[in-house]
Amino acid sequence: MRDTIALLEDLIRLRPVTADVVAVNAATGFLHGYLAAEGLHCCLEEVDGRRVLYACTEETRQPEFLLNAHVDVVPGEEDQFEPRVVDGWLHGRGSNDCLGNAVLSAQVLCRVRGRASVGAVFSADEETGGATTAAMVRRGYGARRLILVLDGPAYAVAVAQKGIVTCVLTARGRAAHASTPWLGQNAIDALLDGYSKVREGLASVVAGDEWHDTVSATVIEGGTVANRVPDRARLTLNIRFTEPGGDQRWVALLREVSGLDVAVGVSCPVVVFDEATPALTDLARAMAAYLGREIGAKRMNGATDARHFAGLGVPVAILGAAGRDVHGRDEAVDIEVLRAYEEMLSLYLTGGISGAASGVQG
Repeated sequence: MRDTIALLEDLIRLRPVTADVVAVNAATGFLHGYLAAEGLHCCLEEVDGRRVLYACTEETRQPEFLLNAHVDVVPGEEDQFEPRVVDGWLHGRGSNDCLGNAVLSAQVLCRVRGRASVGAVFSADEETGGATTAAMVRRGYGARRLILVLDGPAYAVAVAQKGIVTCVLTARGRAAHASTPWLGQNAIDALLDGYSKVREGLASVVAGDEWHDTVSATVIEGGTVANRVPDRARLTLNIRFTEPGGDQRWVALLREVSGLDVAVGVSCPVVVFDEATPALTDLARAMAAYLGREIGAKRMNGATDARHFAGLGVPVAILGAAGRDVHGRDEAVDIEVLRAYEEMLSLYLTGGISGAASGVQG
């Protein structure tokens, strides 16, 4: 086996930004070459030009456990693709989301080969919806006992994630010269007025009490030159909701309140798993025993590929190594914790967690 951190550094340098299919495929190929050389059963599937890697400790699409992580990342600055280690943290785009967890999955497979039935799907477009994971599920990849999505919180087992719907609000007006605005109808003004009406009904959300619907304005477009009243303006909203059917309710509310045209973009359902499921409580106890700290159930504001596994009738846990500034300028992963999670999951999957020494404290 190669060193975990060296493996992660090489993967970051491949710059697998989701939109760059060639680069993402190169990252998939890199992991395929590594795992095949380590003796894992490997299969490459193709989904709309993207290569998706499945690796397993045995030749089956339905192992006892299935790991899932993605090898695509969001865009970053040039220097973010040259990893650096500072004070025990590895900095770089994807170091935590989700290349660190992808390497974690690969290393766990190598460690448990011959001792446990474990597979892993390395998806290739999670940052834009996870169609590659959905395709792998349709093609029969799954698990008999538990699915571990390694794209979530540290020191917790996430059992729920909010649903998503993106909506584009469009205002239309009448163009005019900026010196005679009374001769036109300003689409930007209409857009801002409509969005203000939407915001009036929004409840505030505070850290620690986050399981509520949220609305974020993410893209705004309007106007072409400084001396012309625009006749068209658009605003994209990213809405996260906590109840089934929340997407339909929000679309109806936006149309009623804003007075603007509303077009629906991406939509995916809220996902909730029963935290009392024995497989999930057993995992939490094992993590607590190894890490030496309480492991609670958590509900995530973000979405993961867990939603694509939700219909399989198998428990799904979302977890991951400790990181910071995900999608930000200073994204990083805690090296000690990444190594500890590798050891912890290897022990858990082989049934040896109870006799393990504590890996990370505090």
